[in-house]
Amino acid sequence: MEIILGIVAVAIAGYLVVNGKRNSDPLNRKCAAEICAYLAESVERDPTKILEIFMTNARYQKQAMHVISMVPAILIKAGYPKEHAMSEVPFIRAVAMSLPK
Repeated sequence: MEIILGIVAVAIAGYLVVNGKRNSDPLNRKCAAEICAYLAESVERDPTKILEIFMTNARYQKQAMHVISMVPAILIKAGYPKEHAMSEVPFIRAVAMSLPK
């Protein structure tokens, strides 16, 4: 039983380290912040503009998925209602699907 708990603890710690590295990646944070700024400034959502933000920051599809997970948290911290922040995710995810893998 102790061995199983040890394996689970190592797996959780490994996940937290990997996830922490993604959150500390300056390009991921910059890209998420730029997307949030665009969403806050514009009334109409232009998928080509969001795609341009991803491409400017050299994000590929796997990285873009992590950036997308950061966007609602940033919007909520900026004062957006949680429902509104979460409603942006499907639109951004659809744009990110067109990025190269």
